[in-house]
Amino acid sequence: MQEKLVPEIRVLLDGSKLEKGILGKIIATKVSYSLEKSDMFSITFNDAKLEIQNEKIFDLGKTIIIELGYNSKFTKMIEAEIVQMKYAYESGSSTTLTIIGFDKMFRLSRTKHSRSFKEIKDSEIAREIAMELGLDSDIDATSQKFEYIFQNNQSNLDFLRERARWIDYEVEVEENTLVFKKARHENRDKTVDLIWDRNLMEFHPTIDATKIVSEVEVTGWSPAEKKLLRGIAKAGDEKKSISGEGGASTLKSKFKNMNTKIFKVDIPLRTQDEVDNIAHARLNQLNMEYITAYGLAVGEPKITAGKIVNIKDIGDVINGEYYVVSSEHIFSTQGYKTYFDVKRSVFN
Repeated sequence: MQEKLVPEIRVLLDGSKLEKGILGKIIATKVSYSLEKSDMFSITFNDAKLEIQNEKIFDLGKTIIIELGYNSKFTKMIEAEIVQMKYAYESGSSTTLTIIGFDKMFRLSRTKHSRSFKEIKDSEIAREIAMELGLDSDIDATSQKFEYIFQNNQSNLDFLRERARWIDYEVEVEENTLVFKKARHENRDKTVDLIWDRNLMEFHPTIDATKIVSEVEVTGWSPAEKKLLRGIAKAGDEKKSISGEGGASTLKSKFKNMNTKIFKVDIPLRTQDEVDNIAHARLNQLNMEYITAYGLAVGEPKITAGKIVNIKDIGDVINGEYYVVSSEHIFSTQGYKTYFDVKRSVFN
């Protein structure tokens, strides 16, 4: 007989477990992951007798760790700092307190800078910013060294993400570590199986040819060579994290005379290799928008942004691996559910 799975939550406040009395007042908990935003949490408590408020159990700046799981087997979901506290007083209803927190990526977006970097690689900039903020770093080394890069009134987060887009990298903060790495849709190590009508409750995929192009052309000016550099990436050049026909190749075979997507680069370029790399990065990024989907699963802690999920038993066209763009884990008196958004670059 299969063991019944009982969803459970554990919350730590500044390293200490919340006592059962406070834990029992939780109405709903949400943990959200995204490749584009800071990971965050919210916890709403029933505080009808104002015990939580009057005892000042929670306060801004305190650290919250949320763990979710089944049958007392927990997975750490997030470690974040409380940045907002919301109170709701409604006649005839329970008084509630909602605490909201963000992971340390939030710190990357706090201050804008205008400064220059000289004779430096993108990976070295990422490491330097991590050190400034007191973060550890997990960085894939980049090869291109730039004579001059200007951070133009940008937050460190916006600046790093702009640099990352040129080379198909991603920026994240995992606990106390700044991550600056190649886009992880190429990494297939951590796959979660989602099986229709078992742990997959809803799935809504869209195949969209309007989001992709068969060719990308990138142009930019080289101050050193005093000439325009042009890089081109074509159908067949795209990277594919899974087997099948890539979006660019599909577009070329099914639609005739589709226009090339042209990007003008407003940063100084030095070499042909550099502009070629940017063209290939843009082709890959556009190609990953070929198939997008959103879904709902039985609560699964492993579904986080940057991971791969494997959709099964939903039809040969749709089955396969998808890259998680964002996810939202909801734990409440109704149970534990995971909402997610995914994308992929190929059509079965």
